[in-house]
Amino acid sequence: MIRFSRYEDYAVILVNKLAEEYQKRLVPLSEVASEYAIPILFLRKLAGELRKAGLVYAVEGKAGGYSLAKPPQEILLGDILRVFSKRELFTCCPPQMKGKHKRTCPKKSSCITGNMWRILNKEFFARVYNLSLLDVMSEKKGLFSIKA
Repeated sequence: MIRFSRYEDYAVILVNKLAEEYQKRLVPLSEVASEYAIPILFLRKLAGELRKAGLVYAVEGKAGGYSLAKPPQEILLGDILRVFSKRELFTCCPPQMKGKHKRTCPKKSSCITGNMWRILNKEFFARVYNLSLLDVMSEKKGLFSIKA
């Protein structure tokens, strides 16, 4: 099973919530924290990183909150995941081997499973990274389909 980090998972949750309220209102992080049981300090850190990446903006003050910096159809899942993810999801190397070689597997040319995982990583990211927030929101309404 593919596992995303808490950063990636919660960032998608936060940005999806902001997409639902896009151009309606600013969303306080405390509301998102309460609704999804995410620690507020963790959300602040995520929001700060997303803000630096230009995906969200914040308005300070009593009536403040967060909003998307662009329309949901212009923000891709890849834009969000790239802020936090620097790793491959599919790998053939056992955990004890990962730290023993830097970036390139010494068996790359002859490792059949490694080559397969590299191809799957490339295809997975090509599909997932190009889904827009609007696509993700459509999934919640049952309108979503990934074409093979």
